[in-house]
Amino acid sequence: MQLKKINALVDLELHAGDLMTAVTAAHVAHLVRFEGAAMDSTYAAAMVMLVLMTLVISMGLRVYEQPLGERPISQYLRIAASWAASFVGLMVMGYLLKLGDTFSRGWVLLTFALGLVGFALVRLIALVALRRLRERGEGIARCLLVGATDSGLHMLEQVRGNAALGMDITAYVKTSYDHGVPEGVPLAGSLLELEDILQRGEWDEVLIALPVSANRAITYAMDRMEQFVVTVKLVPDLLGRQLINHQMEDCGGVPIVTLRTSPLEGQAWLVKNIEDRVLAAGILLMISPLMLALAIGVKLSSPGPVLYRQRRIGLDGKEFEMMKFRSMPVDMEKSGKVAWGGAQNKTTTRFGKFIRQTSLDELPQFLNVLRGDMSIVGPRPERPMFVEQFKGEIDGYMHKHLVKAGITGWAQVNGWRGDTDLTRRIEHDLYYINHWSLGFDLRIIFMTLFKGFVHSEKQSSSRTGLVAGAAPEAATAPQTPVVVVEEAQ
Repeated sequence: MQLKKINALVDLELHAGDLMTAVTAAHVAHLVRFEGAAMDSTYAAAMVMLVLMTLVISMGLRVYEQPLGERPISQYLRIAASWAASFVGLMVMGYLLKLGDTFSRGWVLLTFALGLVGFALVRLIALVALRRLRERGEGIARCLLVGATDSGLHMLEQVRGNAALGMDITAYVKTSYDHGVPEGVPLAGSLLELEDILQRGEWDEVLIALPVSANRAITYAMDRMEQFVVTVKLVPDLLGRQLINHQMEDCGGVPIVTLRTSPLEGQAWLVKNIEDRVLAAGILLMISPLMLALAIGVKLSSPGPVLYRQRRIGLDGKEFEMMKFRSMPVDMEKSGKVAWGGAQNKTTTRFGKFIRQTSLDELPQFLNVLRGDMSIVGPRPERPMFVEQFKGEIDGYMHKHLVKAGITGWAQVNGWRGDTDLTRRIEHDLYYINHWSLGFDLRIIFMTLFKGFVHSEKQSSSRTGLVAGAAPEAATAPQTPVVVVEEAQ
């Protein structure tokens, strides 16, 4: 079956399945609540509004532009967010029109829950069907690799190790920039023979894996493909470089490849800020009695202020004043001798040792979140003198300042906190920045509730290797950006 036909069928199944899910959820909820599936005009109008708003919002969130095979959870979270936003819109309309008492709360809640389950089932069925097709060799793009460079060889490894990508590199073209020979991939010919090679018509996509400095070779390859209907993708040889949120842009007709930028811009920035302020306000409201008790404990344990304020480096490399409950006697750092790590050897009060080990000393940082200095989830901030030291020692260290510092983070919930390997911590921070989403933030917050508070005294800087829970390879493997240069219509 043709690749485009399969992709179109999957897309159609998702659209139709989501539409049927929304309608079915409303009818089943009505059947359960009122013992009858037939709706009156009021409930029917509400159902139509829900469906229409979900369709519109899903277009805005680009739900169906997310490849199902690569990141199914990402697409599901987007359609779930569209569904939730539609219900919020419906409730706002009901309030403004004074129709809030018209609808059964049981019907509303059950419709919402059934919709979430239905959207998940639609994607599960589509994903299983897509994977079975690919296991039979259908729905897979046949790719021709131009250049066995580091990025080309890395691309080959990724394609072979992830069937969900729906790609198969079946041959390669030799160039003067090659760094090796792709194992198990037949040689189609040299770059000078590219036009004759493409005449065979055996490939759906061409992957040009050449260095960005090889502009003449890239131009030559593009010129040879002018007469062929084939998707062309550029895989620039940028391995070894830290790429943060890389993307392709069009600037007045000129293609621009962004190699490093913050993922939190525009709509994402707004979502992240709303998430931080709403959650921080709610959490502070719930823990205010606990914070009062901790403040009293700090005050009674030793003379001095309750809060300890320390300069840290946050977003865009700028300093801010981070707050903690004081766990050490006053003037412990008056000598000016400050060393990174060694938290277990630092002098603390008896009460201070308890709140430090349980991370309760960090609770005032929710006030930093409300002030906009920090986020709930993000890389942990460091002191200015250590930033100056580490930025020249650890690759990509300064890239963590592309987002706000956080109270908890991907590194912390995976055990990289305290006196642990700082390089591994940064790798996890950069993985978080590259894969940020609202769902990822909520996942980290959920994980923090179970394993993000208590410090283990067995932690040391000698820890190596991937930690449990980290995405396989993704946290450490060099990233290869794939830029779509020309796509066949």
